[in-house]
Amino acid sequence: MSIYDIISKMMGHESDEEKLYEVLNTDEYKQRPYEYSDLGEGMAVIGETMWGWWKHRFLINHNTKCAYEFMDKEQNLVTVTEDDIDWESLKNLPEDAISTARALSFHFPSFICHFENGVAEVSWQLNPDGRYYMDEDGYGMTDDEEIEIYGFIDQNAKVVVKFKNINECYGELDKMRKEAERIVKSRQ
Repeated sequence: MSIYDIISKMMGHESDEEKLYEVLNTDEYKQRPYEYSDLGEGMAVIGETMWGWWKHRFLINHNTKCAYEFMDKEQNLVTVTEDDIDWESLKNLPEDAISTARALSFHFPSFICHFENGVAEVSWQLNPDGRYYMDEDGYGMTDDEEIEIYGFIDQNAKVVVKFKNINECYGELDKMRKEAERIVKSRQ
């Protein structure tokens, strides 16, 4: 039975996010193939192992007792849309990386980081470095370079600062965080 079958069987006047929170706080989601990680500020992520990699799948907000599916079983982003991507910053990337972003694919190692001042950085890998493809004997490695874009989400799993290619300019990441914190603070 899928998580959605369980939710649909639950009764009451709760929102889908509240129902999902209840389901994810059962014993089933505290053991393999799931992994619970505290993100601070009453937030957590439940990861699921897929194809041998831990994937951040569900965002948990213990403050509001709500949970959000961030990535679906097919490894596509659920709360992120194409409008949440700064396409201008991606224009010089290889077409394969841009296609991964267009597909909202979270297939390669990508993560929701800790929450601070109501926001969390999300690193979204559009292309892994060549070691991703090699087997335990070192065969299959390619000359691919890692490509990651970054964005910031709020405690409801919504993007507050668009995903952007920062070209390893981590000062830009600090500016993005400050902007995200300002946006979230202005909502209060």
